[in-house]
Amino acid sequence: MAHRLLRDHEADGWERSDFPIICESCLGDNPYVRMTKADYDKECKICTRPFTVFRWRPGRDARYKKTEVCQTCSKLKNVCQVCLLDLEYGLPVQVRDTALSINSNDAIPKSDVNREYFAEEHDRRARAGLDYESSYGKVQPNDTIMKLQRTTPYYKRNRAHICSFYVRGECTRGAECPYRHEMPVTGELSQQNIKDRYYGVNDPVALKLLDKAGEMPSLEAPEDESIKTLYVGGLDKRVNEQDLRDNFYAHGEIESIKMVLDKACAFVTYTTREGAEKAAEELSNKLVIKGLRLKLMWGKPQAQRPESETSEGARQQAAVCHIPNPIM
Repeated sequence: MAHRLLRDHEADGWERSDFPIICESCLGDNPYVRMTKADYDKECKICTRPFTVFRWRPGRDARYKKTEVCQTCSKLKNVCQVCLLDLEYGLPVQVRDTALSINSNDAIPKSDVNREYFAEEHDRRARAGLDYESSYGKVQPNDTIMKLQRTTPYYKRNRAHICSFYVRGECTRGAECPYRHEMPVTGELSQQNIKDRYYGVNDPVALKLLDKAGEMPSLEAPEDESIKTLYVGGLDKRVNEQDLRDNFYAHGEIESIKMVLDKACAFVTYTTREGAEKAAEELSNKLVIKGLRLKLMWGKPQAQRPESETSEGARQQAAVCHIPNPIM
């Protein structure tokens, strides 16, 4: 859509910003990021208004990335300006809205004139310090969100594009080629559209995640009523015993917590079977501590050693204890 060139940029609702609204994955793991800033360089791919474009390289082996939508459209959906994924949960808009039952009052008009007026109106209200009505941030996350949310950055998304010459078998640069030498993935995931992702309709990635949430198995309690221990896997040195206690104590009285650091796991034992069952039901597929998604399973009963082995071991230990000291 053509825009008028005015001396006062704010009169036409043009965006001016000093830093982009992006997620941690798109920013990259490089602590020293150099960004270029171009005022009114591109049209927003949603509202078609000129906006400030930022461009940077997230990492040494990553491709250059740039903002695709304006900050007004980003705030309306609470999404990253680059990947258009939710800033809080790292999920597509369709997954978030379906799981949280976001109403349609937050939908942005799709026609050119109404969409531009809608964006400019919200931009003016933001400059005036008035917040607009929105359901994002007001709904508590449910089980589906807790199961699917991304807890750590996904830097693999910043990889270089696939070399088109390699796909045709014509690339002669070999290891010096800055693009990836692999065949592209075909199927529904290759037919992604930026507007479908933003509006949350017909997004193949979102449909795949929703199917995955429905197929996640629940943690069934074992038949042995004497088992009151839960296995917690995927630990690292950041998680200590107090962190586990803070997450498990609300479901029942804890008898003991045994940390096995060399195996990256722990065993949480409750005083009652009811407390263990409640913790397994509430925390299954949703246990996240310090950004780590932990695996939760029921503990297995310890196999009892035969009495003959036990008595033999006791005799050997007694014999060792009664060995006289050597004469010096």
